[in-house]
Amino acid sequence: MSYILDIVSGKIEPRADRITLERYIIESSYITKYLSRIVKDNALAIYHVLFHLSYFQTGKAEVVIPWAKVGAFICSDQGNIIDDNKTVTRRLPPLIQNQCITVNRQRSGANEIVVHLPSEIPACKELIEKEESTLLRTEKPDDADYYTDQERRLMVLERDNRKCTYCLVDVAEDSYVLDHIVPISKGGINKKFNLVTSCQECNQRKRDEDAIKFLLSNYRAQLINQDEYLKQKDYIENLISKQN
Repeated sequence: MSYILDIVSGKIEPRADRITLERYIIESSYITKYLSRIVKDNALAIYHVLFHLSYFQTGKAEVVIPWAKVGAFICSDQGNIIDDNKTVTRRLPPLIQNQCITVNRQRSGANEIVVHLPSEIPACKELIEKEESTLLRTEKPDDADYYTDQERRLMVLERDNRKCTYCLVDVAEDSYVLDHIVPISKGGINKKFNLVTSCQECNQRKRDEDAIKFLLSNYRAQLINQDEYLKQKDYIENLISKQN
């Protein structure tokens, strides 16, 4: 079976070096919603096949495959299977020009290809950021209690990719904690943008400390590296900005 199907069926546990199920679903929707505006028809069909053979089948971006095998998944306008190298390679330029794929090596038997996620493709990423920022500006205030409502608690867990916001360790439904960015003792509330997923250890150590300062202490303790610290700092600051 494929990597994604094995995850869904519970046969295997998600691997840290591969795409998560949640990310796969989101990126799949981006193909239809955004990438289809940039890459058209035949080239998009090839991208669909490569996306399936890489992320769906193995969970990774890299795939080694002959062009003819890629074409074997696609029908021409006349209804014929495209199972020859030349027909497929003629349809590749839009994918390469738009940085949808990187062909590291072409061989007669198999080609080494890196398939970039839609959110990593420059023109597609621009569309995503533009439209999603517009949605955020027009989003209605959410006054629901995300701390005590079990279903909404899980929404925060999924939003944070099932990782502790402060140390990035994986957390499970039976072990995670929701932490208030602005503590209750300092006027914090149980709204979505004031809550982040935390492991129990970080939650106990943080107590009422400022979220950014606590994140910095984890960086200094080498629980996260500099890039992770800066990324998580931006994430927390973005949540704080949405509270206003």
